[in-house]
This record gives sequence, C-alpha cells and structure tokens, in this order.
Amino acid sequence: MICLYVCSQYDLLLCCSAVHLELYGRDKVRSSKRISNPGCYATSTQLLIAPLVNYVKPGSLPTVFGVSGYSGGGTIMESDASGKFVTKPKISSESLQGGIKPYSLTGHIHEREASHHLSSLLLSDGQLKIAFIPSVAPWFSGIIATVSIPLKEKISVKDVVALFVEKYKDEKLIKVQKDVVQLKDVEGKHGWSVGGFQLSIEGDRAVIVVRNIPFYQKT
Repeated sequence: MICLYVCSQYDLLLCCSAVHLELYGRDKVRSSKRISNPGCYATSTQLLIAPLVNYVKPGSLPTVFGVSGYSGGGTIMESDASGKFVTKPKISSESLQGGIKPYSLTGHIHEREASHHLSSLLLSDGQLKIAFIPSVAPWFSGIIATVSIPLKEKISVKDVVALFVEKYKDEKLIKVQKDVVQLKDVEGKHGWSVGGFQLSIEGDRAVIVVRNIPFYQKT
C-alpha cells in the first residue's frame, strides 16, 4: 500500500493534507515540503469509510474493529547479554499465547486522525467522528478490520459496492471484491482488499470487511 501523510510547513501536528494518495490528491503530495508515513490502521480506516462519508447518519459514530499482527504494536529498547542495546517488539507472539489482546479502547490517536481527515471529504460543513477499537493478534503483520456505518438513508448493497468501485477504480493496489476478504486473498501480496458488503435488514447500516498486508514482511 502506498500511503502518505503530507504536512504543510504551518501544520506539523495534524498533517492536514493527504493521508494517502487515493483520497486527497497526488498534487498535494508533489507540492508538500514534508512527507511522512502514516499508520496502516489510520490508512485502512479512512479507505473503509471514505466512499460512504457523505452517507453517514448525522450524529452517529461509524465504528471500526480491527485486529493486527503484533509487529504493529511498536518496539522497545533492551540490552542483550553483552550489554548492547537492541530493539524488540513490545508484544510478542508468545506473550499472546494464541489469543488476541484488545488495547487503547477509547481515545486512540487514530480516531482523531481519521476523523480529522475524513471530515475534509464532507460536502457540507461539520465534522465526522469515528470510533476505533483495535486488538493485536499472534501473527506477524497484516490487518483485518470490520466497519459498521449507520446510514442517513436506505441504499442497496449494489449501491454501496458501486461507490467503492468508483472511488478506487484507478488504484492498482486496491481490490474490491464481493466476498469477505480472507487471508488467502492477500497473503504474500501488497495492497488493500475490501469485500463482504452487507446491509442491516432495515437497510440503514452498512458492514464492510477489509484485510491488508503492508509492504514490510517478516524475514
């Protein structure tokens, strides 16, 4: 996945231009003075919600539940037997004992980050707020995430799929598919795959699943 923050020289904290090229424009990347790499969760969350951003029910809270590999949990510095400082994962596969571990259940920085950038895509004034609930799993890398989006009007699954296809039709690293995305769909590949589009019986809530594998791989 190619994804970028773009920071203007006046705004080093919010990085308020493009988070990734697909949503906010390549011209902003080319003209920016500072470019940094965002978290995979932040990117995936925005890609999940962006096609429906103007269909979200006012005052509601789109919610993303994500499970990532333990490499996304960051690293710590420790000294080895010789006294040399080395980096190690904060969370290891062994420490998870085959399970998953929820963390940062409210107020995660990605909530504010994704809300800020997605709000720039709204056709009307206002701010879109989201909820983000992450967990870490005992695999090394990759994310599977599910979003639940309350809708302001009833639309069909066909309409939802069409919005995603239109939004990402020219993006080589994005795949829109009918079925729920599974590991076999993305394993050993770079990019972002989305599928499993479903609506509630009332047609006023969309549920979508994404899985992505980042560029880095375990060696």
